[in-house]
Amino acid sequence: MKRPIILLTGLAAVLAACGQQAEPETPAIPMAQPGSPTVTVGADGASSPAADAKTADGAGVITAVDPAAATITINHEAIRSIGWPAMTMKFKASPAVLQEAAVGDRIQFDLTVRDGAGEVTAIYPH
Repeated sequence: MKRPIILLTGLAAVLAACGQQAEPETPAIPMAQPGSPTVTVGADGASSPAADAKTADGAGVITAVDPAAATITINHEAIRSIGWPAMTMKFKASPAVLQEAAVGDRIQFDLTVRDGAGEVTAIYPH
């Protein structure tokens, strides 16, 4: 009678050779930290572009609005959650956000950052 060939790797192979069985390990799942990237995984197990996105909020003064380019420029305070110092920056923004924006407005804003570039997703009077 032939014995089946079983291929084992790593610790399981060593223990099997000694007549012992390896206990399965439960992989550790790291807890998300504040300011850590948001990862979205679809039903197929693939991660979406949100995998490298961070969200933050800031405060500042609108210095320019350009609906044609879909941008808003904000002289913002430091945004500590993503490590940005106070500065004036141009951000992408949706038409709905730009419709609410006016030069000189002091605002608070929600921000999504991907690959170092930000998009203002909402603004609120401050």
